[in-house]
Amino acid sequence: NYPDIANRSAALMSMPKGRYQYLKKVIPLLVNQSEDCLTLNIYVPGSGNRGLEAPYSVFFYIHGESFEWGSGNPYDGSVLASYGHVIVITVNYRLGILGFIRARANTPGGNLALLDIVAALQWTRDNIAAFGGDPSRVTIVGHDTGAALANLVLISKASKGLTHRAILLSGSAVSPWAIIPNPERVREEVSQQMACHLDTSGVKRNAKDVTEDVSECLKSKPLEALMGVRLETVRFMPSWGPTLPLDEAMDPESAMEQTSESFITSELMIGMTTTESYNDFSAADIQYGLEEEQRNRLLRTYIRNAFTYHLNEIFSAVRNEYTDWDKPIQHPINIRDSTMEALSDGHTVAPLIKTGYLHARRGAKTYLFHFGYQTKDSEYPQRLGSVRGEDIPYIFGLPLVLGMPNFPQNFSRQDMGVAEAVLNFVTNFCKTGDPNEAGHQQAMLHPDYGTARERTRYRGITWETYETTTQQYLSISLKPKMKSHYRGHKMSVWLNLIPQLHEPGDPEVSMRHHHFRERDPSYYAGAVRAESFTRPKIPYPADPVNGVQESRQENFNPECTPDPTLGEALQDTEDTTLSADEEEELLQKLATRHYYSSYTAALGVTVGVGCLLLILNMLIFAGIYYQRDRSRRKNRTLRRHQSATSSGHGSPVDGEIPLTVRPNNSPNGKKQSEPPPNYTTLQKRSPCTLRKDQCGTLTRKGHSDKCKQAHHHSSSCPNQHKCSSAGKGHHGVPPQPPVRTSSNPDGPPPGGPHLTDVGLLQVPSAMAPNCSPSAGNTSTLKKRVQIQEITV
Repeated sequence: NYPDIANRSAALMSMPKGRYQYLKKVIPLLVNQSEDCLTLNIYVPGSGNRGLEAPYSVFFYIHGESFEWGSGNPYDGSVLASYGHVIVITVNYRLGILGFIRARANTPGGNLALLDIVAALQWTRDNIAAFGGDPSRVTIVGHDTGAALANLVLISKASKGLTHRAILLSGSAVSPWAIIPNPERVREEVSQQMACHLDTSGVKRNAKDVTEDVSECLKSKPLEALMGVRLETVRFMPSWGPTLPLDEAMDPESAMEQTSESFITSELMIGMTTTESYNDFSAADIQYGLEEEQRNRLLRTYIRNAFTYHLNEIFSAVRNEYTDWDKPIQHPINIRDSTMEALSDGHTVAPLIKTGYLHARRGAKTYLFHFGYQTKDSEYPQRLGSVRGEDIPYIFGLPLVLGMPNFPQNFSRQDMGVAEAVLNFVTNFCKTGDPNEAGHQQAMLHPDYGTARERTRYRGITWETYETTTQQYLSISLKPKMKSHYRGHKMSVWLNLIPQLHEPGDPEVSMRHHHFRERDPSYYAGAVRAESFTRPKIPYPADPVNGVQESRQENFNPECTPDPTLGEALQDTEDTTLSADEEEELLQKLATRHYYSSYTAALGVTVGVGCLLLILNMLIFAGIYYQRDRSRRKNRTLRRHQSATSSGHGSPVDGEIPLTVRPNNSPNGKKQSEPPPNYTTLQKRSPCTLRKDQCGTLTRKGHSDKCKQAHHHSSSCPNQHKCSSAGKGHHGVPPQPPVRTSSNPDGPPPGGPHLTDVGLLQVPSAMAPNCSPSAGNTSTLKKRVQIQEITV
């Protein structure tokens, strides 16, 4: 059931112009439909099994577009096969009601489309060698819905040994549209339209028998009647699709995370475009943009159809993340772009990133790329970047031959260079599992495929693997390069924040708590799912011992169990229907009861820890301030004493020389155990008196000869008063104090001017002649001696 494009105006109200032009080319190829549709199209290189690279690796392509319509026939693999030296296979499989109806309840059946694909893979394994192919190098490739099916096949036990590598383009099994959540509702609706609830005589049958098994009824209906079934469709979600459980596997995310052996033993390549949600908008939306209220309706519609719990909180988180708060007034075009980005990330990009993360976390080799290049002669607006499906022509190499008859397009030489690089990456991956291998690189020098500059842009790039820490990916654009963390912050909202919000919470909480407060259809942009007042069924894996598949359901009343602590507000909904005010009051009481206590405790702990840290910081600051002030005062006092001593303008006590008190440390910096001696100030004495003291000291030390000789030159000081007063106008340079070391505790060796006794003022003998009036100086210099502590 492909879209109706007979009425162009009506079609453009639900799709953009680019999508409309594409469907005009594809739909004529979908006219012939048959239930016997399991066919293969095989494209083999011209050299056959005699080629240098034979046996060839296999490129097994699963088409997408929809779970209801599509075909592998429009995808011509001749260029890819001849250029890349691989065998290309496109497959057709059952779609719609024929491929996805689950006719029996409580069975893993119904996924007939997946069984068709598995059967095609089995045929490939058994027969591809006859075409020159290598059955041990089969790469399964899927785009859009085909990527979701390829992902499901990859994690299924039935695919073990059938596939060895996988390429997922714009889709995965964990996308919200990849799995139909309620196959029982679909079976019941089909039963009603096919009149399976009536027997041959028109008598209504047992309702239980009808819902349990409708297979015999559907087999008796003609194909035209089955194809005429129209299910109720909600926006952004398909009517048909795979259902759980898949054979005996659990849900896709758990299978990729825990059990699937074929998933982790296969190399994986993942790709996406810039705008994956382009087809979800109308032509008017693309051309004129969106108003803020229209944006809210679109997001509210998607969230209600894609999620189940805490819808209000999820909506607020998405709207807040994709709003440019730096601009007080939002332009409609900017709102359109941000809305497209939000929907693209929600239903395609974030699930793809999650799939790659789960694959890389288990140690498997993963490659991620973003196809950001846009064809120059494109039918899509350049502002939007590459859109969904625009990478497929480049993977199949169509720009190298200027398009196909069914898809004519004017490709430039620059487009050819990009197509050649993409085709080389893909074929190298199919052959070796590494897109960087040499492969068929000689074709990169082909003169007709782009300029030399275009060809060399991709030759120097090394495509790094996607790791859970670095999250590197290849940006395929006009200037290709390796980047990391694709839309990192926005991906964290979809992969970290929203999964935490999308939790059922306390079992006693009513499902009304999770619904939108806005229930009127005017708040939505399209059909939405009906509100559910019971918890959805949760599929569980098969029992490892008995092999029995269970599907458990937690049964809850539409409202919470009556509780006397809540008064009359909580009554059984079978007896009383709550009004809107009563519902709001009920939600407030539930929130108060279940969450207030934990919130208060957390708030108290947070405030207490904050106050403790504040007090600790204040104490540390006070200690630092006190220590700094103390050091400042000490330094100021020391500088004052040093300034008074060096300036020679006196001392604190007139007529006295202050003693400079040094710390009680030894010359090598170690503290002495003896207490320091008591020091006092000494009266200033004239140089002559100092000379006599020195002579006496030298005599005691055994230097009497030198002392006599020196004393001979200054035997007397006839005018002592004049000598003392003459030196007031001059300042001599005091001698350097003796240096004591631990190796020489008694001072310098004899033979030079030195001080020997502690506490004595001494002047070297070389300075004695200055005291004699016979030296020719009429004024006698007064020597100022700085007394320093000499520790013993």
